Amino acid sequence: MKQILIITAILFNCIHAFNQQLEPLSKTIGKLNLTADPRLELLSAVQVISDYPTINRKVSYSKELVQFFVKNKAHDASILTSQLAKEYDFAYNAPVDFMLHLSQVPELKVVHPFSNRIIERANGKSNLEEYGLALHHFAIESNFTAFWNNKKSWYQKMIDYTASDLSGYDPVENLESYYNESKNSYTVIISPSLAGGYGIRIPSSNDGLDIYACLNPTEMKDGVPYFSWLGLIHFGWHEFSHSFVNPLTDKYKARIEASSKLYDPLENEMKAMATNNWGNCVNEHIIRAIYIRLMAIYEDGSKAKLQLQNEKSLGFAYIEPLVEKLKQFEHERLTKDITFSEYYPTLLNVFDSLSFSNNELLLNPPFSGPIRAVLGSHKIAIIYPTNHPDTTILQSIYNYVSNIHKMKSDVSILCSDSAALTMDLTDYSIMAYGTIESNLFLSKYKDLFPFKITGNTILTDKVHQGTSLRLITCLPNPFNNKRGMMVNTSTSNLNIKGVANAFTDDFIVFEDIENILQKGIYKKVGTWSF
Repeated sequence: MKQILIITAILFNCIHAFNQQLEPLSKTIGKLNLTADPRLELLSAVQVISDYPTINRKVSYSKELVQFFVKNKAHDASILTSQLAKEYDFAYNAPVDFMLHLSQVPELKVVHPFSNRIIERANGKSNLEEYGLALHHFAIESNFTAFWNNKKSWYQKMIDYTASDLSGYDPVENLESYYNESKNSYTVIISPSLAGGYGIRIPSSNDGLDIYACLNPTEMKDGVPYFSWLGLIHFGWHEFSHSFVNPLTDKYKARIEASSKLYDPLENEMKAMATNNWGNCVNEHIIRAIYIRLMAIYEDGSKAKLQLQNEKSLGFAYIEPLVEKLKQFEHERLTKDITFSEYYPTLLNVFDSLSFSNNELLLNPPFSGPIRAVLGSHKIAIIYPTNHPDTTILQSIYNYVSNIHKMKSDVSILCSDSAALTMDLTDYSIMAYGTIESNLFLSKYKDLFPFKITGNTILTDKVHQGTSLRLITCLPNPFNNKRGMMVNTSTSNLNIKGVANAFTDDFIVFEDIENILQKGIYKKVGTWSF
């Protein structure tokens, strides 16, 4: 009898532990909660073993997830994850938003009513309920609790390293000061396998909003990913801002729809960033404009100007008038104590006005960089060199640029330097490779460049010497200043190759990406210069 009681007690404890609700790991800095959340890690586990499209499978943590959970690849939760994404576009922020409406793993009961937006994205409440039940069964049958418990110290380090880098700085203060209003709570959920960041808001019990920035960490220390203070501030400003801005866009939906024709010329660029309608496009324009103003106020004006240039290069054509209009809000906030919510209808005047204007200069402005603005173009001429006695080196460069052409085959043409000299490239962005002497196209237009390369020396406003120096830069297309030209050159054709770089500058002088000698933006009054 005693043995039966002991066995019964053991079984009871095992069942209790198996079904025990997991708890997030957290650390608080001011009003900011830094968190690792079991719900998002369970979601990542299911997404990474399914055919789900927007998950970061390259990080080592994702490989750990695959190794542990791949045995459950045929589970209903995995199948539904793929189906919902493919058939109803239940991807990007939608699954994350869904998870935050549920209780903790493994129960996963609905604790916050689903918004109409989530229901629409899943094509019905019944699909959400079925998915939640499948995830609940997955959590139990895959023994997710064991995985979470085994990684708890690693998750805690992820939070601790991030908190340590913040050194007590609370970015929420800047945000609340700018909007002149506040939310119920602010939580950053750090989730290593997320592909990007998402701003989520959940109604709280006191009629406020609990808002979340769900982010993938950007730094690494001792094999543990974490956020640097600057990265967290920038991502946090953007993602938290969605919870200040998006509800207002929903509130003024009819008025915003009246200017929806402004979306048409931006559609290709916006859809490439999963901004699939005019309302979302308005949100992104406003949030990015606010981000630029926050940079100008709390960092410095030059960074804000560069960020404005970057946003325009991504296709946010209407952002500059919004930035200027926000300066008026900042003045009225100081003089009249107005909140952003109160000012929002006035901010929409920008779109009202643009909808009745000829926006040629906004939609098709003179090229102003940065380098990535050329890389993201939709009509590109890629030019390879032919003027060099060593045909082996020329073949190597040709092979390299041919691969680039293949990756951009739907938007690019590939041509030799001699052929380019006879072509009409007025409507093209240009990507030209090789030393100035070996590329006949670059050689013809070298007097237009603000830099010079002589022997082993690259002259900018500084003197750089070395046998393996490289320069990647952008300039206006010599035939059309509304199109750009990227020059990938060097002191030697042996060094012509690509680098993994965001290219948010106009020029970069380097030996390798670990040894950058100079980078920055040009002065663009008349002729571009350093």
